[in-house]
Amino acid sequence: MREFGGIALLMAALLTAFPTVTHAQMEFSLDEVDEEEAKPAKPTESQGDLIEELAAGDDDAGGPAEPAPQREEIVEEIYAVQQIYALRLKRLELAPSVAITLNDPYLKHYGVGLAMNYWFTNVLALGFNFIWYDWGTDPLERGTNIIPRIQNQFRLGVPINDWQMGLWVNFSYVPFYGKFKVRKKIFQWDSYLIGGVGFMRTQPIPVFDPAVRSFDWRTNVAFNVGIGLRIFLTRYLTFFTEFRAYMWPDQFENVDVAPVGAGRNDPATWLQSDSTFVANTSIQIGFTLFLPVKFEYRLPK
Repeated sequence: MREFGGIALLMAALLTAFPTVTHAQMEFSLDEVDEEEAKPAKPTESQGDLIEELAAGDDDAGGPAEPAPQREEIVEEIYAVQQIYALRLKRLELAPSVAITLNDPYLKHYGVGLAMNYWFTNVLALGFNFIWYDWGTDPLERGTNIIPRIQNQFRLGVPINDWQMGLWVNFSYVPFYGKFKVRKKIFQWDSYLIGGVGFMRTQPIPVFDPAVRSFDWRTNVAFNVGIGLRIFLTRYLTFFTEFRAYMWPDQFENVDVAPVGAGRNDPATWLQSDSTFVANTSIQIGFTLFLPVKFEYRLPK
């Protein structure tokens, strides 16, 4: 009984002390409340799960967001039109040159010429060109002296004519122009067609009967056509080369010699009765000077 009595007393003591401890744990001072509110809130397990669920939901929605559609770029074509390097309109062209014949197998002709053209449009011109060929030398001794050699070796004579001068009125037309580059330098060029009519003064050279025959200069109607290339060194100075074909009807020495007393001394028998069509080509090289040397571009407003 003593044992049960001791246990009962122990239980009563414990019951008496428990409310005091519980009451002490449930009481909070004002300072303790302020400290608890000042502390940052710790994420709970439910909060962490919510953030993970939101992140997982974004991943499941289709991956990274696609960029917004952009407007299509409009590419505008811009054309830059370069002004012509040198104008010819209403300018005077002076062109000194030298000329050398190409296709005459028996006699070479060397000439010095001058051309003058007025450009009434930028591609059309009217003018003239003059060439002088007579230098006072014996035409049979020019070049390779082929005429005397033919006479001596083959006992044959070749009728030939010497040239004194030529004068032609011409039209010029420029259908092509452009530019090219040499190292760092850009050159402008143009190509032109030329043609006209005039006269040519020629003289037969006595070959078959030089002891009796002698000839004067004769004037023949002549035509010419050609093509040229002009390279601009400046806006008023150019280098040019031309290929010309000169054509005219001409009379050569008569190859038949009449006997003495039967017309040998008659000048009417010294020339052939029919004319011969002559077509001779030459190349001309020279410089061009455009006047006035300066010009102004007048563009539409």
